[in-house]
Amino acid sequence: MFKKEANAMLNFSLFIITGFIVFYILYVWASLIIPFIIAVLFSFAIIWLSNFYKKFKLPAFISFTLSLATYIFIFWWIWRMIGSNVSELNASLPFYQDKIYNIISQFLDYFPVSLQEKMISGLNNIDIASIFTSVLDTVTSIFSSAWIILFYVMFILLEYRFFKDKLNLMITDASKKKEVFEIIDKVKNDIKSYFVIKTFVSLWVWILSYLIMIAFWLNFAIFWAFLIFILNFIPNIWSIIAVAFPIMFSLIQFSWDLYATIFLLAFMVWAQVLMWNIVEPKFMWNKLNLSPLVIIVSLWFWGSLWWIVGMLLSVPIMVIINILFAKIPATRPIAILLSEKWDLQVYGDDEIVKIRRNIIKKVKEKFSKK
Repeated sequence: MFKKEANAMLNFSLFIITGFIVFYILYVWASLIIPFIIAVLFSFAIIWLSNFYKKFKLPAFISFTLSLATYIFIFWWIWRMIGSNVSELNASLPFYQDKIYNIISQFLDYFPVSLQEKMISGLNNIDIASIFTSVLDTVTSIFSSAWIILFYVMFILLEYRFFKDKLNLMITDASKKKEVFEIIDKVKNDIKSYFVIKTFVSLWVWILSYLIMIAFWLNFAIFWAFLIFILNFIPNIWSIIAVAFPIMFSLIQFSWDLYATIFLLAFMVWAQVLMWNIVEPKFMWNKLNLSPLVIIVSLWFWGSLWWIVGMLLSVPIMVIINILFAKIPATRPIAILLSEKWDLQVYGDDEIVKIRRNIIKKVKEKFSKK
């Protein structure tokens, strides 16, 4: 009895120590790990699109070239479209900063003179243009790692051609080989489903938001719509934050016209609710099988570790962890806790059939007794 308790304590201690070591490595080597993870996902995206082109009976080389060219064109188009909008917004910042001061000065008349002087001195110390420039510098620094990502992508794609053959040679046991390939296929399919559905829904939110803002003659609508598109890849609260930016800007542009801002807010929230609370759950969350609480906690954890990139990658990382935990008997209880529904990823197909048969049998017995 004492030996079992000692072994349990030792295993728990090793688990905690390993967790701290992994956390430390992920934090210290974030500058190398993050580009690699992005490169892996981008490599999968290229391969998925290449496989899609192969359905049209195109040769492998042409399909791969078309896939790569498609992504290059998309990134070039987004960069050109958003870049000009950001330049215009950056040039207009002094004008909008003056408008903010004018709007705030109208409310200062309701405060005592001593408090007015303090608030005015505080406003003079705030330089919106410099703040926006620092944000742009941060975004630029993220894009500066694009060369590292492309470097990783090149070698990942070269390795991908022989990866399956290497696994076949590495694993001699047929049952283990089947299980490993099942795990890899499950990870690939779930991550693919996540990004395809997320991109599709985010794209429609981008279009709807852009059309709504254009209808209200909001300046820099395409930039705000793109910001909504990006931030909507971060689950839950960030979709609200994404809408807050154009709404706050509308107050400045419309000179505090509350009616216009309220109607704009109503339509923007309608677009968000329609896509994220009605359309997306029907396609996504049943596939991913992650508990909403787990999504929120993982968002906080990975966001504290890798900031915005961690938030963007939090759901795919948890999907992979959940699949791996489900296939290992020792960590299967953890997979049950992470899952929203116990019967999708935690058990194999044969086990699911047995469990369902037992449930049906018990229900029949219960009703037959009555």
